[in-house]
Amino acid sequence: MSVKKSVPAIMILIFLIIPVFLFQSCESNDSPVINNTPASNVPVLQSPANNSTVSTLSPVFDWDNVSDALSYILQVSKNNSFTDIVLNVSGISVSNYSPAGDTLNDSTSYFWRVRGVKSTDTTEWSSVFSFAVSLESIDPTNKVLIELYTNTSCIPCVEANQYLDGINNRLGVTNNDPNVIILRVHTTLYSGDPFYEYNMTDNNARMAVYPGTPTSNPRGYLLGAFMSNFSASSWTGKINQKLSETRTFAIKLNNSYDPVSRNGNLDVKIKQVSGDSFSDLVYNVAMTESEIPYNAPNGETLFENTLRDLITPSDGQQLNISPGQTNSYSHAYSVANELNQDHVYLTVFIQRTTTVNFVKEVMAVENVKIK
Repeated sequence: MSVKKSVPAIMILIFLIIPVFLFQSCESNDSPVINNTPASNVPVLQSPANNSTVSTLSPVFDWDNVSDALSYILQVSKNNSFTDIVLNVSGISVSNYSPAGDTLNDSTSYFWRVRGVKSTDTTEWSSVFSFAVSLESIDPTNKVLIELYTNTSCIPCVEANQYLDGINNRLGVTNNDPNVIILRVHTTLYSGDPFYEYNMTDNNARMAVYPGTPTSNPRGYLLGAFMSNFSASSWTGKINQKLSETRTFAIKLNNSYDPVSRNGNLDVKIKQVSGDSFSDLVYNVAMTESEIPYNAPNGETLFENTLRDLITPSDGQQLNISPGQTNSYSHAYSVANELNQDHVYLTVFIQRTTTVNFVKEVMAVENVKIK
């Protein structure tokens, strides 16, 4: 008779636990970890950085690429609710954009944001960054422009020219001779004037600004206003009055010139400091030459501040600007071989094209010697 021995319950439990333990202990800790966190679907702004200040009216707006974005939309506003938008550009194919120089204003704060455009939808707007524009200081002055219309055969012109020569040579004719900038335009009053014939197009253009200048010389204009017939005391009084006033526009010039090639570049910054908005403004860049020797029929032998060329169009370069705004321009130029480059100046002045109370007002003037 055989005897069956039963397996103790404890042994059965052990047999059941061991395989489970062995299975779990064979699991590897070197298995790859998969990161299922999706990439950002919203543009991340880079520059201008949040709460930053830029010193240009054409900053580069830069942001990170968005995967699958076909283009981007950029908005710039004067408030963070984007109800006062100054720039709204779509169809930007790259992740940066630089606006035109007349879009933003100096001394102004802005807010900007970007969203991506995909094949079927758009991303959410990015976070909003703020920045401020603060350009280098461009301060208005009390400088005045005198334009004298003259002719080398005009006898009465001699006295007016000599008067202006005294100002040009800083003889103390006015309260502030260095702040008086002179431009002399030679006219068709008498034929044979070599300074008129040198550049008839630009001389004619300046004569067209003021009626009467082709047939009546000398004829002087102070900041665009006719100064009446020449009288030293009368002209000095009028000039001193304007020298006591500060202009509402400011001009800053930065010139570079190569005397070997006779080529140069003039950077012009124009700021409207205050006042009304105007829709009829132009600015002119005039090249003048001084200390020109010539035995003229009227007895004069040396000619100063003589218009030689208009770098801008003959009727002026259109200027669109608002109070508080600063615009930047650049003009390449060449100095003709006939001119003595040691005595060449560039004069920049802003003028209205509309006559108001018989005046085509000159808003500001500045000049620089090229060498």
